[in-house]
Amino acid sequence: MQPHPKAPRFIVNLLLLVLCLDAQAQTAVSAVTYGTLTDNANITQGGITYLERTRTVSTVTSGIGDFNFTGPIATSVTFRRNTTAGNANNTTIFYQIDGSNRDYGTYEPNTSELFLSNNLYQGVRNPFENGTGSTQSNIERIDFYFSGGYTVNTNDALVFFDLENAGNFGDGFRIAAFTAADGSGTPTAYANTGLLVAPDSFGGPVNNPQLTSSGNYRRATFTNGDNLSGTASGITGIGTLELVGILIRFSDMGVSTGTTIQGFSLMAGDVAPVAAADLVNWNNTTYYPTNTSAAGAGYGNMDFMGFGSRIARPVPEPSTYGLMLLGMTGAFLGWRRRRKSVNAPAA
Repeated sequence: MQPHPKAPRFIVNLLLLVLCLDAQAQTAVSAVTYGTLTDNANITQGGITYLERTRTVSTVTSGIGDFNFTGPIATSVTFRRNTTAGNANNTTIFYQIDGSNRDYGTYEPNTSELFLSNNLYQGVRNPFENGTGSTQSNIERIDFYFSGGYTVNTNDALVFFDLENAGNFGDGFRIAAFTAADGSGTPTAYANTGLLVAPDSFGGPVNNPQLTSSGNYRRATFTNGDNLSGTASGITGIGTLELVGILIRFSDMGVSTGTTIQGFSLMAGDVAPVAAADLVNWNNTTYYPTNTSAAGAGYGNMDFMGFGSRIARPVPEPSTYGLMLLGMTGAFLGWRRRRKSVNAPAA
């Protein structure tokens, strides 16, 4: 008797890949592939010299494969603050510097444009920390709005980066998708209570836009809310830090493929909604605490890089997986016919 032919290995491997895409939750980013560097004329504004460099992120690598950034970008990014009881109305940015303390990144006039730039040279430091101190921003929620809505595709994802000391792997935060918004893009209904991302859920250090595993950074504080066009105060070095990343699919957030959303929101990890409706009013101190701290596990120390406003998709994209599955089905049927031919009794 002749031995049964074995199933082609690529069929087994492809099936495992598809199953993994469906089974995994949010996952660490393990590598970044950058595109071409754009370097424009330097700008000096508010006491900071910007080298006006942008190196786009082409793909990120994670435990569930590579993702690129071919999805839409948010129409707007809005920072919701609670500045009652004398709370500060500040924004502290951080930025990667060269040997002359110049910001490698680009000058952005406000925090919305900072996030829409998707430039990993800079970001917002401790946005969710409450208090009256000069570096406390009192931001309760950051809303990413897609005008006209967006219908979620299979395995659509979002990617965020944090700035960390060596040996740390990201700080915690909550993320939730909203399904309704008013004319200004303010959320009026959320899909659910969202996903709590635990501290140290990110990957190890990945290359920054200078293509090194760590870099030197400074911080600067602006005292007029989202406006970054004024003169910065408290400009100081914050040392050598590392870039770490995390990939979150909409399915991880409890949002199914085919659901139309209006956007998503980032908030501190100590935001503790009982129901989705509890997320709507960022001034409700029952669910949005006004004592969020950057110390210990206070959830106020997440440093968001100016990234995350564009939707990421798997490489290859789901349509390609469909074609691959059709090919796999054809190969499997061919293998079955060949197996039957081998097993057929001799005439």
